Amino acid sequence: MDASELFNFATVLNNLKVRLGYGAVGNQSVPNYAFTSIYAASPTPFGAGLLASNTANPDLQWETTYSSNLGVDLNMFNNRIEFIADVYYKKTKDLLLLAPYPDYSGTTGVGATSAPYVNIGSLENKGLELTLNTVNIDNENFSWRTNLVFTLNRNKVLGLATETGILNRTLQQGSDITIVTRTAVGKPIGQFYGYKVIGRFEDATDFYYRNENDQITPTALPEGLAIGENGVWIGDYIFEDVNSDGVINEQDRDYIGNPLPDFSYGIGNTFSYKNFDLNVQLSGIYGNEVVNYQRRFLENPRENTNLLHTALGYAQLGLINPDGPTDYRNVEIIAGDKYMPRIAASSAASTSNFRYSNRFLEDGSYLRIQNISFGYNFPRELIERFGLLNLKIYTNLQNVYTFTKYSGYDPEIGSLNQDALLTGIDNGRYPSPRIYTLGLNVKF
Repeated sequence: MDASELFNFATVLNNLKVRLGYGAVGNQSVPNYAFTSIYAASPTPFGAGLLASNTANPDLQWETTYSSNLGVDLNMFNNRIEFIADVYYKKTKDLLLLAPYPDYSGTTGVGATSAPYVNIGSLENKGLELTLNTVNIDNENFSWRTNLVFTLNRNKVLGLATETGILNRTLQQGSDITIVTRTAVGKPIGQFYGYKVIGRFEDATDFYYRNENDQITPTALPEGLAIGENGVWIGDYIFEDVNSDGVINEQDRDYIGNPLPDFSYGIGNTFSYKNFDLNVQLSGIYGNEVVNYQRRFLENPRENTNLLHTALGYAQLGLINPDGPTDYRNVEIIAGDKYMPRIAASSAASTSNFRYSNRFLEDGSYLRIQNISFGYNFPRELIERFGLLNLKIYTNLQNVYTFTKYSGYDPEIGSLNQDALLTGIDNGRYPSPRIYTLGLNVKF
């Protein structure tokens, strides 16, 4: 490379900065005085009294996050291209979390005392953040600028201060209490945990299979149910026998999905033409899964009357030989969606089909037109006659449209009850509203 090439390179590169950072920070997103009991006034037959509103934990310690970061800032071509890259690693120790106490401990209901905060364990986060800002066109009448953002994060639990090294989260609906997520050492937090549907009993051959020793073996059935219309029948689900013990029960639950995305991204474009300006912002995530939990109850025509339209696709059965016996060998599915079960003849069989499983897991990836704004600035020579310095009329559209395969209202689920261990579970979340705004900015 000769001297002229070096000179040209210097004019192309406007800025190059390498950043390195390290620090530690605490967590302030917990109530004050979490280490001790706080008393609140409570009426009694003898007058006002005091009742503890929380359970004390005098051994509580600060949660601390240690983070390190390596970054690069690059500006080129008279700052028409700006590139920012950051690689980070964070380790959090003494995680603060409400203890997962059972309901009978008195932590729910009237006069309940909330469970104590505890230091539950430690975890790590590592990831990459990329930003690209470009000035695509810039002349007297027209300009076009673009902003691209790409982020990915990998999360892993390093330790849990529980007897089993796991932490379950449950949901309750009526008398049904179900484990929906499990957090365990070596895995990301809040992984979906349940049964795996591996098929449906389509005909008699599905009740038996040929094992690795070329022997005919019965397909594992849910515990307490036998082959029959009131038990397991054509049109019911086949669940994976995880521990290969020949029966489907709680021991066959497993990790079924991940609420954390592979990556997230954003795309922004700003256009200006004379006195007009247009801004379009897109955002999205890819590779995560969400649980449409309401489908457990609103697709079951036996147990509910307020149903989703998908319940109409239940498996409808008929006899192969109309003059033959009502036997599973003579029953076939004649109509219905291939993913829906039959309407079970018994509550036990119905409950088995609608147990919490990967059947309610859906692709949570989406691309959203987050915001569109369009404005017009009135010419200064026109508004100065009225004593104005600036006059702009604009319209703004928010949550315009979402491209997604998710069957629920909104794939942007977030965390149920603001619990990080219940991320990605849609239990009737109110969708993000579409908002239209028309405004006027006036400066005197």
